Amino acid sequence: MDIQKNIEFYSEIASSYLCKCVYCKNYIHEIEATYPQLSTYLKNIGIDITKPFEVLPLNPEPSGYIDYIGAQYIVLGDSQYFQKATIADVTIDITTSHPGTNINEKHFVIEISPIRLKWVLKINPISEKR
Repeated sequence: MDIQKNIEFYSEIASSYLCKCVYCKNYIHEIEATYPQLSTYLKNIGIDITKPFEVLPLNPEPSGYIDYIGAQYIVLGDSQYFQKATIADVTIDITTSHPGTNINEKHFVIEISPIRLKWVLKINPISEKR
């Protein structure tokens, strides 16, 4: 992994480039406060937890929570130095099932799962388009 390149990569991602669907908005709003240890772990490898490459949500529950079966992040560098980890009951591992990244330098994609967050938006996601 190239931590410095990751820091630069994530610092260049403007919030305007992030997905605007309600599922992603909720994820971005809640993830850091709900999983501070996970946020610290990702920050230590240069990844901003509030800038996911892809999130994989289920529908919000009447209980006021939503489960995400995963969230994916791009990591620049060589994957041979990455080790699977578990932080706060969340597994962090390399995934090969993800959208195309359109990145020409050496990189890989990690997935964190499972994630359970409060549903804080007042919007009905069924009526919103993803």
